[in-house]
Amino acid sequence: MRQVVLPGPGRCEVVERYEPTAAPGHVVVDVSLSVLSPGTERAILLDRPTADSRYPESPGYMAAGTLRGGPGLPAGTRDLCLSAGTRVAVRRARHADVAVVPVRCVRAVPDRVRPIDAAVWQLALTALHGLETGGQRGDEPVTVVGQGLLGIITRRLAAARGASRVRAVAASTAKAWTTRTEPSTVFEDPGRLGGGTPLVVDATDSGPGLAVAIAAADRGGRVVLLGSPRTDEADVPLRELHDRLLDLRGAHVSQLTEADEERLTDHFFTLLEQRRFTIADVLSHYPAHKAPEVYRRLADERAFVSAALHWNTPSPAPGRPALTARPMRFGLIGCGDIGIEDARALAAADEAEMTACHDPVAELADETAARFGGRPEASVGSLLARPDVDGVVIATPHDTHEPLLTEALAAGKHVLLEKPVAHDLASAQRIVVRARAGRPRTGILFPTRTDPRFRQAREAIEAGEIGSPLAIVTTYFTDKPAAYFLGGISGRVSTTWRLSKERAGGGFLIMNLIHQIDAVRALLGREPDRVYAETAPSPTAGAPGIEDVVSVVLRFGTVVATLVGSASVVGGGGMKTRVWGEKGEIQLTPDYSLAHRGAPVPEADSTAQPPPTAIDLRTTAFTRFARAVHDGSPVDVSLADGLRTQAVVEAAYASARLGRAVSPSALLEGETP
Repeated sequence: MRQVVLPGPGRCEVVERYEPTAAPGHVVVDVSLSVLSPGTERAILLDRPTADSRYPESPGYMAAGTLRGGPGLPAGTRDLCLSAGTRVAVRRARHADVAVVPVRCVRAVPDRVRPIDAAVWQLALTALHGLETGGQRGDEPVTVVGQGLLGIITRRLAAARGASRVRAVAASTAKAWTTRTEPSTVFEDPGRLGGGTPLVVDATDSGPGLAVAIAAADRGGRVVLLGSPRTDEADVPLRELHDRLLDLRGAHVSQLTEADEERLTDHFFTLLEQRRFTIADVLSHYPAHKAPEVYRRLADERAFVSAALHWNTPSPAPGRPALTARPMRFGLIGCGDIGIEDARALAAADEAEMTACHDPVAELADETAARFGGRPEASVGSLLARPDVDGVVIATPHDTHEPLLTEALAAGKHVLLEKPVAHDLASAQRIVVRARAGRPRTGILFPTRTDPRFRQAREAIEAGEIGSPLAIVTTYFTDKPAAYFLGGISGRVSTTWRLSKERAGGGFLIMNLIHQIDAVRALLGREPDRVYAETAPSPTAGAPGIEDVVSVVLRFGTVVATLVGSASVVGGGGMKTRVWGEKGEIQLTPDYSLAHRGAPVPEADSTAQPPPTAIDLRTTAFTRFARAVHDGSPVDVSLADGLRTQAVVEAAYASARLGRAVSPSALLEGETP
């Protein structure tokens, strides 16, 4: 089995070891991911005195995976809803692809719960014990001092348990980004505390942190020292504790009885099932073989929270190399909404990594590098000049694609471009001409092409499983607030380009529904003869040229494809696609199914893997592009292919404007609609 080992201070390796044998009362878990506990593991890595390191160390104690079994699966596991194949969270699991632990250290993960959230079960017990020790009451406000992983988990659990307001206090703003998804949380500097709260939790494991925690408490308040201290001594302001009637309490999981552990575990998993708690958004994702990079970041970067190491990396396709000689090194241009997702995916990719990034807003590049590695660069030119940048990902506003791609190709860099090719067809055509003239490899990101459901559907259609296709229907509904057009989904960026027809090229059609147009083209393997479309302006964007409601009909000979979408549908609903033919029907999303005429409707496969996330799809896209560059194979989606999708979008806009059908191929040949 593979396992992370720290052979000495500041060093990390991933080694092969013999798989341990399961003793009676233990179970075997095939680990899918393990999560770093940064406080403990940083202390071990840096050989701090209180860590009591004994090298070589095998770190880790939080994971999730699938139960393989044990010596007959111990009696009692049936009462815990455990059987071979059950998804489980694991305590006391080292960072390795196999864990052998006592049966009481595993817990079944309910269907509605993401394994990555369940994996932090151990730290959640610590946090909940601290909140209970502090006597958290009703909706009273809570302050959490220290914003490492334990502090973040504590404050989110405090909010999930009813706290009306949560203050996150830290000595630097490096982790302030983690509060963006928490409406009841404010991030404060310890020197500017505006009053106190009745309950304060100190998750800093330091003497200075305790002083801040005491200062953050109301008169008569409760202050909880949470977890393991990392210093032998600390100055405790006893006089202040006495004069302000403060109640100082200690909380460590070693104080919990088995009954208390079980009760708090039930409470945590109830919060998970109710979707009142998540930690997935603040964790970086890495394949396990990149553990040395993770521990380097753990030691050096203040903005780094923690990471999930993924152990079940899919095997490469037959005939492919397991790994390239070294990962393809990307520079990321654009660190906004999509850029930060690309950075997250690059961190998780097997054969790609981010070595540099740039954004005109320097703070965005700094944050992206702090979270996902690489170094921020002050300009595009300095990024392209780096010898450790093999290729670039361009994730910028649509009207900047042409000049940036031109500059990248001139520098000899491979280019993977976020969709669309450009803001209009003329610019897209010039881009394709430039790409054909250069030697570097180019491609465009349409992540749906890497979705296993899409690939399965295309193979079924090509094999004649549904007979001759007759029609496709795709609906894509989401609900974007007005703030999206000025700050994107995350609110990290302040910009107006999405409101400009000249810069963006349009609204929902070119921003979102273009993915489904590309997928329909690829599923059928042909181009539409004509396009008819109707659009209506966005009620939230406040810009007449930015459409919201879109209905598009594509005619592929005898096949009719209908695509409907909108960005202002209450409750959203996501994307659904159905393809039917003379002999059967395929449903791609949300769950793949294939039905034949006259046959019973297949039941849902309860053992099927959950659908890939958007990050999963991008991770696969980056890995496949890196392999294509390495071995000279075709890229998933060429710029020329992307140009044909853009021509369909342009034809749809022309149709909506003119009130009649328009031919995409005629537009590509220069005809005026």
